[in-house]
Amino acid sequence: MNSLTFERIESDDIETQQMVELLKKINSEGNPQMYYHWNKKLAEYYKKKLSQSPKKDNFKIWLNFCHQLLLSGENQLCIDEIEKKIKKDKLSYNTLLLVALPVMEILGLAYLRLGEQVNCTNNHNEFSCILPLVEKGQHDSKVGSRKAIEIFSRIHRMYPNQNYKWLLNLAHMTLGDYPENVPKDYLIDYYKNIKDKSITPFREIASKLGIDVNGLSGGVSLEDFNNDGRIDIFTTSYGMEDQCKLFFNTGYGFEDVTMKAGLNGIVSGLNCLHADYNNDGYVDILILRGAWLGTSGNHPNSLLRNNGDGTFSDVSKSSGILSFYPTQTASWADVNNDGYLDLFIGNESKPNQHNPCELFINQGNGKFLEQSKKYNLDQINGFVKGVAFGDINNDQWPDLFVSVLGGKNFLFKNEFGTFNDISKNAGIEAPYYSFPCWIWDVNNDGYNDIFVASYDSRNLINLATDFLREIEGKNVDSEKSKLFINNGDETFTESSVDFNIHISMYAMGSNFGDIDNDGWLDFYIGNGSPELTSTIPNRMFRNLDGNKFEEVTLAGRFGHIQKGHGVGFADLDNDGDQDIYAVMGGAYEGDTYPNVCFENPSSKNNWVVLKLIGESSNRSAIGSFIKIELDNGRKIYRTINTGGSFGSSSLQSEIGLGNCKSIKKISINWPSGKIQVFTNLEPNKKYEIFENNNNPYQSQFNKLLFAKNFNHSHH
Repeated sequence: MNSLTFERIESDDIETQQMVELLKKINSEGNPQMYYHWNKKLAEYYKKKLSQSPKKDNFKIWLNFCHQLLLSGENQLCIDEIEKKIKKDKLSYNTLLLVALPVMEILGLAYLRLGEQVNCTNNHNEFSCILPLVEKGQHDSKVGSRKAIEIFSRIHRMYPNQNYKWLLNLAHMTLGDYPENVPKDYLIDYYKNIKDKSITPFREIASKLGIDVNGLSGGVSLEDFNNDGRIDIFTTSYGMEDQCKLFFNTGYGFEDVTMKAGLNGIVSGLNCLHADYNNDGYVDILILRGAWLGTSGNHPNSLLRNNGDGTFSDVSKSSGILSFYPTQTASWADVNNDGYLDLFIGNESKPNQHNPCELFINQGNGKFLEQSKKYNLDQINGFVKGVAFGDINNDQWPDLFVSVLGGKNFLFKNEFGTFNDISKNAGIEAPYYSFPCWIWDVNNDGYNDIFVASYDSRNLINLATDFLREIEGKNVDSEKSKLFINNGDETFTESSVDFNIHISMYAMGSNFGDIDNDGWLDFYIGNGSPELTSTIPNRMFRNLDGNKFEEVTLAGRFGHIQKGHGVGFADLDNDGDQDIYAVMGGAYEGDTYPNVCFENPSSKNNWVVLKLIGESSNRSAIGSFIKIELDNGRKIYRTINTGGSFGSSSLQSEIGLGNCKSIKKISINWPSGKIQVFTNLEPNKKYEIFENNNNPYQSQFNKLLFAKNFNHSHH
């Protein structure tokens, strides 16, 4: 090792430690009243305030104290506090319903959450919290759910409400007496259509593999970070002291290498995404921070450079991307086609707080320059919640879609390195309340379409009400998700009704992939809101021949009722189909839950895995366009990217081929403009393809056996 290399490594260690210290400082100097999710400290604040305030204010302060105990996960303390007051003041539940409904709501939720905490978190197994709840997923300790039913049934009788109705049915499911013993006045027939779907259920194997990180909402990146041919897992969690986690895939399981990788103290982050920004052959990671925290969310993002030896260094400052705006969304693309990936970050602006979005142009030497003004992207003003690059007109220049929560969405056409706003003419400005988004070819016609999911923030407290009304076939006023089908002329037709997804999804983390290797792209939605009543299932939608979607949430056993955030699709076990990793947990301090991994049971359909390696183009091959022609006349189109805006899938292209017997031709259009054509590739194999080499390398692709021999445990 020469002295220059040693100095660089020493400098990297110093910069990483500086970021660790900065994150510690932000956390230690924070004011709990400015952070809605510092619930234990807020509970302490209200408890102290009780003894210092006039008697007339005591009830309101006490109610806030109880609420913060609930949100901090101190469910038993919350229950004890309320039940003690009921006994002391000689009250009854019915009296409280008349004079203090919020107290009863908090008590009911505390009992419901206690049941989840005791049964599903402390005694977690692979069946926990997934609808339909089988026997092994039902509660052994039934006190929490029984008390919740007692309380919410009283509330519902006096103040009928769909939220209560859903929670009551859910509580009965946890006891194993749904639907038989559910009173008819609030029974929901939710399981009615399971048998109509022909899909083999997936298995939840995160706890089996030791990758069931217990945390809050966060992001995930699925990628081969150490170049051993196996997909690894990187995750983050929203809590400001929550350690990021890196797991290397060993072939027989996963090893937590967080400390070995030099990541100790790299904490927090609601989202993350990956790419090889410096073209050294090792995939790097970006962590995004500060989302939803307003003026208190001016936290730094982290660019973690992969050193190629199993370690990472935080190079946010030295690379030039260090900034302090609240965000959780960004996207990589080579916007000027110079062979290096650039970075767009969408920041959250409010009327009294303008945080400009940023475009960092890669200088090719490991450094970036912020040049949003030069590229005509400096005027975006809004609460940006999703961004995605993709080529919408097949000119091999990446265009940009921006999703705004509480504003019109944007589509910027890349005209040889300058972006022009074509949103209105393209017809993609809805929905007004949107969140995650992505660009994909949903109907395999060779033109990329746009999906943007709704998140009607005006109605988050009634999220379960909307979900239930749609189950019952009733009208819902909240905004619906939009699917924009590309017309081939830089305009789009909104087609969510035709595709059977015109529903109020309340989507957060989400992504797309092909769960049955039929060559049509499916998608998974992580639902929820910070509200503890928003315990609705996450949802899976299967693409039927590019014509419409059918929901297979229950049939495929994807219906996890904990809040869903970062989602990634990747073939974790090298068997040719895509598995799914999802980060679970909410925003409040006590709303934690172990992450999940759904193992694909495999289908009879064929597949091919293509790992593209750019040489004139960016090394990650992001933006490369793949066209596959099959022996049965089908054509399948894919673009290299990490998928949706909240969760990052692997950059190796895992492509289902349906029932074809052979591949006639594969064409690759690289961002550089180079076109490669291959006629000798076979199904059910993995190939590495270098941009400047017309001889594909067939990779070793041996099925990994870590998902076998389940040790089913019971709550």
